[in-house]
Amino acid sequence: MPRPKGSSSRAELVRLAIAGLDAQIQELTEKRKQLVKLAPGVLGVGPASGGPVARRSVVVAASKAAPAKKKRVVSAATRRKLKEAAKARWARIRATKG
Repeated sequence: MPRPKGSSSRAELVRLAIAGLDAQIQELTEKRKQLVKLAPGVLGVGPASGGPVARRSVVVAASKAAPAKKKRVVSAATRRKLKEAAKARWARIRATKG
């Protein structure tokens, strides 16, 4: 069956989509409120958390837990060897293709 043409049906679909999204947002907001009540202070919300500052300190504490790896230092001789090896590898690949 062909779809009816006209902007009214498309506009109606958009309105229905927006209404559905609003309903989902409301439902998710209610679920979030329930979860916050179960564990106050976990997400930086509620009386035990102290507000948004507490959330930031949790993120900072998590990043301090795992120390960052030091950047690898490669000598000039090693860089030269790597460059030569890469050139040889690409030369072999080009030789097999052509």
